[in-house]
Amino acid sequence: MSSDLKLEAETGRALGSRSSRRLRRSDKIPAVVYGQGSEPLSVVLDRLKFRAALNAAGPNAVITLDVDGSDHLTIVKNMQRDPIANRVTHVDFMRINLDQRLIVDVPITLVGEAAIVGLEGAVVQQQMMTLTVEAPAGNIPQLFEADITEMSINNPVRVSDLDMGSGVVPQAEDDALIAIGQRSRAAVAAEEAEEDELEEGEEGEELDAEASDSDEEAGDDAGADS
Repeated sequence: MSSDLKLEAETGRALGSRSSRRLRRSDKIPAVVYGQGSEPLSVVLDRLKFRAALNAAGPNAVITLDVDGSDHLTIVKNMQRDPIANRVTHVDFMRINLDQRLIVDVPITLVGEAAIVGLEGAVVQQQMMTLTVEAPAGNIPQLFEADITEMSINNPVRVSDLDMGSGVVPQAEDDALIAIGQRSRAAVAAEEAEEDELEEGEEGEELDAEASDSDEEAGDDAGADS
């Protein structure tokens, strides 16, 4: 069994930073293929084809790497990027087999509309952007969708709410928070101000009641003296 996603790579690249810079200027990416007890291979990728593959299948996709006509089943283990241009400058591919269990980070996206949270005067805050899981190489989730439709302040979305898929084991506690409903400082301040006004009103009513009682007592005393 092999991956449906296939990329071509070429060997024979010269090593060293000067050679790597020349490759990048010609829209190529230097890479290394390693693992499964075989010698590491220094290869070259076409930048546009590599980017298209990742955009289509996600960062945890199983890729059949065609290295000079020889297929290697791989997964992207590491990508280095230029900190300014954010372009990929080097890729590490790890050889795998589809039954092998791997530990990977899977992105989490929020779906749905948190209407209840809005009615509570709160906003949704995503606490966890990726979830680390252990999964068979042939069944790695590319994305987790966290449904926030039924969310409320007292009902956050947790790891246990995600659909993991067959053989996928999260490396976090089931009750770990993915998204919560949190009230803004302005909403909290407005509520506190309203509570203060209510308390002041209640205190005023108590003082008025005490004053009224005092007046009645004073009237009773005056009647008794006469």
